[in-house]
Amino acid sequence: MVANSERNDGPSEQFTQNGPIPRRDHGAQLHFIQNKLKAFHTDLLNEVQERMSNIVNDLEKELRQQELQIHEFPNSLSLTNLNSFTNGINADAYEERYDRRKKFPDKTTDKKRGAEQSFLQKFPEKVFQSRESYLTTLMKVDHIRTIYNIFVVGFIYYAFQNILQDYFTNGRITLAANLFHTGFGNIHYSLAVWLGLMCYTCSVYYALKTWSSVRFKLRHHEPLQRMWSRIWLMAYIMGVILCLYLPVKACLWLDIKYASCAGLLMETLRMIMKQHAFVRTICGRVLQGKLKNGDDSSEKPVTMPGFGKYLYYLFAPTLMYQDNYPRTSHIRWKFVAARFAECVAYVLLFAFLYENHLRPFMENFGKMELSAALLIRTYFNIQLTAMLFLLSGFYFLLHSWPNFTAELLRFGDRMFYRDWWTSRDMFEYFRKWNLLVGDWLYEYVFKDFYRYVFKGNKAACENCPKEASGGGRWGDWLMPYLISCKIK
Repeated sequence: MVANSERNDGPSEQFTQNGPIPRRDHGAQLHFIQNKLKAFHTDLLNEVQERMSNIVNDLEKELRQQELQIHEFPNSLSLTNLNSFTNGINADAYEERYDRRKKFPDKTTDKKRGAEQSFLQKFPEKVFQSRESYLTTLMKVDHIRTIYNIFVVGFIYYAFQNILQDYFTNGRITLAANLFHTGFGNIHYSLAVWLGLMCYTCSVYYALKTWSSVRFKLRHHEPLQRMWSRIWLMAYIMGVILCLYLPVKACLWLDIKYASCAGLLMETLRMIMKQHAFVRTICGRVLQGKLKNGDDSSEKPVTMPGFGKYLYYLFAPTLMYQDNYPRTSHIRWKFVAARFAECVAYVLLFAFLYENHLRPFMENFGKMELSAALLIRTYFNIQLTAMLFLLSGFYFLLHSWPNFTAELLRFGDRMFYRDWWTSRDMFEYFRKWNLLVGDWLYEYVFKDFYRYVFKGNKAACENCPKEASGGGRWGDWLMPYLISCKIK
């Protein structure tokens, strides 16, 4: 009993063969467990954050595709099926570009107002929106981006081949320098003519401002007012004729080469269309005698927009004038660099195609003995080169360069074309190929012809082309209209 009591009352140390077992440090164990839990918590949060980021990215991509289909591909059947997204595209160019929400008077008005209401309902106004170009939006789809990368690699390979061939053939790399020297000959004359044309285009603003102010002062003398307006109308018509004649005469007289001549003539046509849009818009406001807010302004002159707005419009990638356009918040310099690189690539591609595929056939054609094999080879080689010129020219003139200037000017509406590659007839193709010129023709030629020349005559316009959707809407290209209408 005594032994057992001593054994129970003694110290509770445990022994092993190697010595006493040390006591456990519970604080260290709790600290170790706490560190493990913190590490697990951190790993769990990181994994959840990564998965949530992936989910958000996928959701953004789906929303981007859905927005693309809703706004740009309204006839697509599915919002998530990529096959229908890329194959079932058939956009309606009319509904996107024009606002249908204009309110009109009630139906109890007289016949004249009813005819005006019917006209306005058929021809609503253009509405600018902040949106990307068609191909820019399509590039956000990985499959389309892959095709773009394939074309980039093909161009690099083709350019590298031409560089090596040029080096080992001529002993130096020229990059078609002779072609550029020949094509852009006398470019300083072209720039001088363009500068004079630009000065005249800017003077149109002050001439229109003078006409508007003097016309307002003559509001109580209608005969003098009409005479004043007719004098300025004749001056404007003579100015347009001189703008069309003098640059062509300068190109012939100064022997401006074909590339410089083409650029000058295209700029001449662009400036004429821009100044006509500006004059037509401002004259419409002045002749109406009312401000846009609808206030009675018969005793007030119509306020001219500032010269800065007119100057911005001259360089903006649009042919339709408005006082204000949607603007982006900042300039994406990477986007600017990419579009500028595409412009340089197009110039090189044009030079390489001309030097390798057009010039040899055109120089030697007629000097060799004609045969069926030579004609077939020449014909199909020129046809293939012309198709490449057409596609690359479209990409340069309607995508790369307009997006380049739009990004520098922070111009918001980048819808310069639509999906013309899905067109099923020529009318749909012409409506989608070039929206810049199409909108100008529709707004300042077609609508004015219908309103002032035909005066709503259905007999002359009853066969106007319908859109592909079958909705009976008016075409917005002048050429299909003139082809299909029975004008006598």
